[in-house]
Amino acid sequence: MKIKTLIKRLEKKFPKNIAESWDNIGLLVGDESREITGVQISLDATEEVIDHAIEVGANLIITHHPIIFSGIKNVTSKNLIGRKLLKLIENKIAVYSMHTNLDSAEDGLNQYICEKLGVKTSKILDEKYIDMYLLSVYVDIEFEDRLKSKGEEFGLEYNGYKNVYYTSDSIENFEKVEEKEKFRNKNKKISILGEKGKLSNLLNEIKKIHPYDEVAYEMIKTENKISLGGLGRIYSLSEGVELGSYLETVKEKLSLNNVRVVGELDKKIKKIAVVNGGGASFLGKLEKIGVDLFITGDIKYHEALDAREIGISIFDVGHYESEYFFTDIIEKYCDDLEVEIYNDQPVFKSL
Repeated sequence: MKIKTLIKRLEKKFPKNIAESWDNIGLLVGDESREITGVQISLDATEEVIDHAIEVGANLIITHHPIIFSGIKNVTSKNLIGRKLLKLIENKIAVYSMHTNLDSAEDGLNQYICEKLGVKTSKILDEKYIDMYLLSVYVDIEFEDRLKSKGEEFGLEYNGYKNVYYTSDSIENFEKVEEKEKFRNKNKKISILGEKGKLSNLLNEIKKIHPYDEVAYEMIKTENKISLGGLGRIYSLSEGVELGSYLETVKEKLSLNNVRVVGELDKKIKKIAVVNGGGASFLGKLEKIGVDLFITGDIKYHEALDAREIGISIFDVGHYESEYFFTDIIEKYCDDLEVEIYNDQPVFKSL
């Protein structure tokens, strides 16, 4: 299988347009047209990970955290990022990163953690939407089926439905200026609902095959929206439990030895939020919606103090500990590859 084929499969499940605007995801290093010889799945593209890929002959590294995040002024052996990029390029190894798009996706990292905790129903904390547009094209009756076929080739989807279009009768009236003759024809109006970019591409293809020199069409923004997913999950327990009791449940379900705790262990909790990685920026929103417990990582002293003052308990499970499940998620999309799949090793160890 080529690298681009696997990328297409991953991006169908974890689309790039769901990532945060500040993120840097996708194919960051390498040639997507190469055949895959082996896959290294790692949270980060460390020098150790790259060396291992070279040793075992893997030419694709799939990471959660992007190897290139901010601007790079040079690529030399005098700094760490330069050495890593040189090694990757010299050994023809590609790096594909899936960060906040994997966090936010319907079956992504936040959802996976909830499932590990035994949660059956949860809501998205910070939901992302995309606006929907309606493309309407007016055509001769004889051209109706051909236009519909062209639309179906694009496979436009909307909230679980595919190839949805609406048909209505229309009357075309026009007058040729030079001939001073009026015309009146029966037409069809074909309307298709979808994302603006995809509809624009479809319209360009329709123009190539449309029988009229001037294509009559309209594209309007609708009130319809598609949920792309989003960061974080919120769920409620069937009944309140003590914080200390739920701490043991979380440690067991997520295979944790240690958790940093903010809050009194005898406090009753029911409404819980989960954000993998570092989720301190959501504290204000969590206060407004009345969350009792926040499970996340990378909480600093003053963030913990603020949380305590506004009445939100925290389980800081650690950044790595809340994200190493990434490898489990990606592995199942590589099961049918006829190459070796390698998993990474923990960066931190509990002593």
